[in-house]
Amino acid sequence: MKKIIKNMQMAVLSFGLLMISGRLQAQLPEFNYVPEEDVPHFYYDIVTLAAPDTGMSLMRLSAKVAYDELQFVRVEDRYRADYEVSVTVMDQNGDLTDGKVLSKTINVWDFAETNSHKDFDLSQCEFTLRPGTYELILGMMDKDARKTGRLKTQVVVPDYFVEPLDISDILMVDYAIIDSTGELVTRPNVLSNYGDEQASLYLWMEIYNRKHIDSVKVIYRIKNLKGEVLRKQEHYRGLEGERTAHIVEMPRGELNSGRYQLELVVENGGLSVKRTHEFSIRWMGMPSFASDLDKAIEQMKHIAKDNVLKQLRNAKGEEKQALFQEFWQRLDPTPGTRENELMEEYYRRVEVANANFSSYREGWKTDRGMVYIILGPPDDIDRQPFERSHRPREIWYYYKINRALVFIDRTGLGEYRLSSPFWDIFNRVP
Repeated sequence: MKKIIKNMQMAVLSFGLLMISGRLQAQLPEFNYVPEEDVPHFYYDIVTLAAPDTGMSLMRLSAKVAYDELQFVRVEDRYRADYEVSVTVMDQNGDLTDGKVLSKTINVWDFAETNSHKDFDLSQCEFTLRPGTYELILGMMDKDARKTGRLKTQVVVPDYFVEPLDISDILMVDYAIIDSTGELVTRPNVLSNYGDEQASLYLWMEIYNRKHIDSVKVIYRIKNLKGEVLRKQEHYRGLEGERTAHIVEMPRGELNSGRYQLELVVENGGLSVKRTHEFSIRWMGMPSFASDLDKAIEQMKHIAKDNVLKQLRNAKGEEKQALFQEFWQRLDPTPGTRENELMEEYYRRVEVANANFSSYREGWKTDRGMVYIILGPPDDIDRQPFERSHRPREIWYYYKINRALVFIDRTGLGEYRLSSPFWDIFNRVP
């Protein structure tokens, strides 16, 4: 699968998540029609807050990469991976505003850790910027493999010196402790995705007080995706001058696996400011790239037969969760270990399909998404734009199975439909 090869014998998977020498292909952070292997896949989170200087703001970026995305090499009694995070900041005119490069080294002593998708390394940096809209180009390069994954995103940096009462962006964190020097230490939860073994969820923010207010009321509501309020709590917080860092602890309580919306309000008298943030909770055994069980079940349509899907859809509560786990446990290429590599790879491909092939339908539901999920990235792609003789089309070549799959955009709306035979090359898992 990667530089650190995973021993995944998949005879049971005749439907094929396409193997390379009996191992899964590497996943791409962005598809972008680049049939390149071993590109490191990473995640990031960005928060903005006020800078010490009036009229300026800070943008803080956290990026994490799982160990199994990197090339580890043996160095004496340990295994080492070297990678580099680059951040380029462009203004609205496309001019370079700022940029940074972070060099990181990971050392582990257990070979099994090098294959772990649960263990990850975190990189952080910040930029002082004027309020405005910026484009960020994020890169992560594996120094040994000499491969770089890149992502682009747009960030709006507000002016925190305008309102008499304001708050920064919300940062979801795994924990918050006071160290030996009295400083508050937090670790960002980059995906805002918590395991159900965590008794409490935490968020960090800063409160900005330009009117010398003594205290504020902090209110948070947790809603489901239907907008129903599941929990509401409030407390008062004394303010420490113009800038006060504040941690909110939210007991998980009765919250089950799924996606939620956090609504945070800070108020004093007639002054009020609100922020919202989505987060998710997943139970042990849920893939890292999924948090909603019902959604994860629907996304199994490319691997599970209709009767299995029907049984899963009709099950309730713990029975549904148990059936989901049983299905994937039967396919676990390394039973007895804490990771199910096949399940993780499947839902990782779902995520990439959604990021690259979505139109009026989610990417995993499209023909290109279906093929990508089942076979992984093609070895080569021939893109043919619109011509008088034919509609736009793409031909995906999979040399290892001697197949060329043709997708045609018959509507001109970017919805490429498969016109080549495909379903005869696999059978879904019973």
